[in-house]
Amino acid sequence: MRLSRTAWLVLAVGVFIIAFACLYTINSGQAKEQGQLSDSLAASQAQLPKLVSQREALESQLAQQQSALAEAQSLLDKAKAGFPKSSESIEYDEVLFSLAHGCDLEIMSLTAAEPSEKKVEDVTYFVTSFTVEVRSKVANGDVSNILNFVHDLATSKDFTSTTVELVNIKVVATAVGEEPTPPTATINFVAYSYKGE
Repeated sequence: MRLSRTAWLVLAVGVFIIAFACLYTINSGQAKEQGQLSDSLAASQAQLPKLVSQREALESQLAQQQSALAEAQSLLDKAKAGFPKSSESIEYDEVLFSLAHGCDLEIMSLTAAEPSEKKVEDVTYFVTSFTVEVRSKVANGDVSNILNFVHDLATSKDFTSTTVELVNIKVVATAVGEEPTPPTATINFVAYSYKGE
């Protein structure tokens, strides 16, 4: 069976239309995809300066934080170096007697417990508890010299690593004609010394 020229022409036109339709569909799909890619690229390019700016800001913050960390580490090292390596009773005894004398007080007793260890955030300290009993040299019932002694104890540079935990002041009331009893005080404080990490 032979096809006529017209049939060949109709067949050729049909194949051409089908091929053109396929090419058009493929081309329009690629054009749409290319448009989406162009939009995505434009959005990414618009965000790039913002991201670069954020990165620079974060790098600046990182540098500041590293500087602050180095400064804090330096302060910690200084604090560790300034902390006494031991809290021997004899070292505190001399200063306590001197402070008491300056406040017109007499030390009646002074005791120190054996040092024990205390760990605070991976740092170990030796802790020594002290109890000192003082009596005023003046028997007029005034406790200001005892308060001055406690203040000196709390603020003295020799006691920067100590904390006053208890102050018990005793004033005895005396009857008329009796010899007044000087006020006394019992003071408990704790001395810390740095052992290490």
